[in-house]
This record gives sequence, C-alpha cells and structure tokens, in this order.
Amino acid sequence: MRRAFTLIELVVALGILAVVLSFAGMIFRVSIDSHRIALANAEIMQKLRVIAEQLNADFQGLRDDGELFIIWDAARRSDYRGANANDPAAFERFDRIMFFTTGDFQTYKTDPPIRGNVARVCYTLVSRPADNQAGRLKPRQQKPSDRMLARTVHVLVPTAAAADRLDTTSFTEAQWRQWSSDLEYDNISLQEWMQIPRAEKIDILSVIGDVTIAGDVESTTDEAARGVVIDLTQPDPVHALLCEGVGQFAVQGWSDAEQRWIPQVNPNGDESLDDDSDFLLQGDDLDPENKPGIWYPRGALTLRNITYPASQIDKAHRHEVPGLGRALKFTFTLYDSKGVFASGRTFTHIVYLND
Repeated sequence: MRRAFTLIELVVALGILAVVLSFAGMIFRVSIDSHRIALANAEIMQKLRVIAEQLNADFQGLRDDGELFIIWDAARRSDYRGANANDPAAFERFDRIMFFTTGDFQTYKTDPPIRGNVARVCYTLVSRPADNQAGRLKPRQQKPSDRMLARTVHVLVPTAAAADRLDTTSFTEAQWRQWSSDLEYDNISLQEWMQIPRAEKIDILSVIGDVTIAGDVESTTDEAARGVVIDLTQPDPVHALLCEGVGQFAVQGWSDAEQRWIPQVNPNGDESLDDDSDFLLQGDDLDPENKPGIWYPRGALTLRNITYPASQIDKAHRHEVPGLGRALKFTFTLYDSKGVFASGRTFTHIVYLND
C-alpha cells in the first residue's frame, strides 16, 4: 500500500517553500536596487567628468589680460530641517562666473562655422521659460534635480568695420536675451572688449551675471533681459547646455591670508550669521537683493567683512584678491535622471590659476 504525504509534511514543505521564495524575493530586490544605484552612480560620475574636464580645458587657457567676473549668490534650502537653521548645509549656491580663455573654438549654428582662438566663457545655472509663457523661472525657483548648468561661449571675432563691431548701447530686451542665451560670437577683439566704456560694460555684466549692479554707475538693463534662458522644447539654445540635473553651482577662491575658501555663508558653522558671514546681510539673514561679487581687473569687490583696495585688483595682485586667489574651487550637486539619489551627490573640483 502506498503511503501518502501527511498534512503536517505538506505544511512543513509549504513553509520551507515560502521561506525560500521570500529569500529569493529579497535577493532579487537587492539585486535590482544595486543595479539601479550602480546605473545612477555611473550617470552622476559621467556628469562629473564632463564638468570637471571642461573646467580644466577652459581654465588652462585663462587670459590674464582679460576680465574675470564672479557673482556669488546664496539662498536657504527650502527642504532643510536640521536643528541649526544657519548650518552651512542649510544653504545652496547659484554662483556665476565669466572669463576669457584661449583654445580652439567654433560656432555650431552658423554656416559655415566661425572659428577663433579667444572666447568669452560663462558658467551659470539657467532659467527656464515660465509655464504661462510670461517671464522666466529662475534656478532657485526650480526643483534642484530640474536645474541645468550652462556653458555659454562667445568666440571673439575682430572686425575692421566699425559698423559691424559689437555695440550693445541700443539693445532692446529681446536683443539682450538673444545675445546672452543664443548667440555664439562677438565681433570684437579682446583689446576692444577691455576698452568698452564703463557704463556700457556695467550693463553687459548685469546681463551676464543676472544681477543689478549699483555704485558710481548703475546698470540700466531690465531684469527680464538678464541671465541665460534655455527652453528644451526649442533646438536653438541647446548648444549652451553643459549638464542637466545640477542642483547648485558654487565658486570659491583660496585665500592665503584667511587660510580658507572665500566666500562662505557661515565659515564657523555656528548658529549666527552676523559674526562671520562673507555674504551681505539684511538684519541677521542673507540679503536677497544684494549679491556679492568681483570684477577683475576693473576694481570692484563686494564681500561683507572683507575689504580689499580696488587699486590692487589687478594682474600683479590677482593671487591675493579674496574670492579669487591662486585657485578656484567649484562645488556642484549632481542628480541622476531616475531620482535614485533624492538629495543628489555633492562634489568639488579645484582648478589652479596660472601665474
């Protein structure tokens, strides 16, 4: 007579099967998660390489006889929940930098391409068109993972015809936007650029730096005309897009005198900003309207607790200038396209300025 399985044996077998399937499911989930993390890491590291290699290439040819313009822009993170509201991690940066460099440059949209060995390069987080098609959505108004880093390149093309030379004095708002976000060359030499009258240069820098410049001469450009705007639904400005998913972009210079990177929102990391912050304050908090910055070598430096004589912001003293120094440190937070790293990953990259 055949002997059948007992009920207890069936229950035990099913229990063992359930345990095996449970472990198999866990292993499968871990494998899938590991694969997703590996792909996200690979994507972020690829973005890091692109940005770092481009920075290295651009600063290798940095022109000492050209201008360098930096705007430092800090804001509070809306998602920070730490105990210390003024912890350095509670802030993010939206800095902008413009400089001149040598290399082999060419335009992408002109036919035939225009080539040159000197270009004006600008790194900045970009604005997007607003949903209602009126105005623009600034980087700080976007989700960190949606932000984009642009590298705009204007090849300098000297021309003998004065009528064709770059002249922004009568630019309309639309012309400023096109020039900043879309055009790829300027009919001007570096020497001619350096000789542009101060009032006109102030307006140019206000557009490049997306900032109001005040002082002995004030910028007159409209706020809507400033910065770089990229509309991903349109092909024209995409040539300026360096990397998507860049949540913040910071530029700091090493100071031998202070033995630290400048500027910092809260250098000592305590609960107060009004004792040591490099940024301009409104009361005891960051002033959202006034952005510190430097314009080398035309003699302007704005930092809250650091004074530097304008007469010494020149080539001979460049390595001593706070916020510039012998090296620049770039800090950026990178996000993967699938949202695996919800808070992104933050990296730093240092470039050494030639002597």
